[in-house]
Amino acid sequence: MKAVVLEQFGPPEVLKYGDVGDLKPKQDEVLIKVVAAGVNRVDVWIRTGKYKVQLPHVLGVDVAGEVVSSPAPQLKEGDRVVVFPDMPCGRCRFCMSGRFQLCPNGSRLGSSRWGGYAEFVTAPAQTVIPVPGGLSLEEAAALPVNYCTAWHALITDAGIGPGMKVLVVGGSSGVGIAATQIACLCGAEVISIVGDDWKEERAYRVGASLVLNRKKTSVVEEVMKATAGEGVEIVLEMAGTPFWEQALQCLAPGGTLVTVGATAGDIVSFNVRPFYRKYQRIIGSGMGTQSEFLKVLELAGKGRLRPVIDKIFSLREATEAHRRLEAGEHFGKILLRP
Repeated sequence: MKAVVLEQFGPPEVLKYGDVGDLKPKQDEVLIKVVAAGVNRVDVWIRTGKYKVQLPHVLGVDVAGEVVSSPAPQLKEGDRVVVFPDMPCGRCRFCMSGRFQLCPNGSRLGSSRWGGYAEFVTAPAQTVIPVPGGLSLEEAAALPVNYCTAWHALITDAGIGPGMKVLVVGGSSGVGIAATQIACLCGAEVISIVGDDWKEERAYRVGASLVLNRKKTSVVEEVMKATAGEGVEIVLEMAGTPFWEQALQCLAPGGTLVTVGATAGDIVSFNVRPFYRKYQRIIGSGMGTQSEFLKVLELAGKGRLRPVIDKIFSLREATEAHRRLEAGEHFGKILLRP
């Protein structure tokens, strides 16, 4: 089969399109013909060596496609499916207490096992989920990482609720758009941060009440003006170093900053004194659980959540897809199609 193979860590050019051996699914695995695979920041972090994997490797955490063969009677040949990327071990203390996302012994598609940058992929039958009729396979492939991350961060960890004000950093990213839609669904008001003029109107269209271009305006001043000087109850932060201090300055007393990434820098610092005097919180968050993803998928099937597709590249164009993501030229989800 054809696949995009990572044989060494480095820039986008290290991604090589070519032939690899055909997959042989294990007894409990489903063989899936890939229709669409998402391109995520985690793919970049693996490609550049921030997250180590065994090489050669095939990236791709988000996958949707059609069943080729399955050991599970409920999954028939030709069924439209999406894969939940994580498979917890089910035996460790985290799994036994229901905190599956903390499992140290599980596997992840596109990380500890070969992923969706290929014509075919295998996945444990328990992680393969039918796609609702109201959703295309391209839209389904845009859901797992972005929407499950945003759902877990805002609902499970930050406790979002009606009437709250939420600052979404990186509002044009897949996670940022997902967070905006989820926050609006919960009755919250979203202030979205973008970095280009052309992204402002699009951010409004996905539900933001106020969109700020960080390159043209003082985000802290505008947030304080929009909140009568109080700040926001929740900041969803994914940039890291360059925006961290501003993010904390936008946070209301008793507010929560939930961080899900570090796209622009890993190391941050801040003055802890006003932080503890205001009873604020910082929470590290990430990919949610399969049960959370099932809820996301249900809402997407009903049209209450709708992923935005930025651009679809062919598999052989994976290098260009990575360049687009790293340059911040996208609005929404970048996909690969075999």
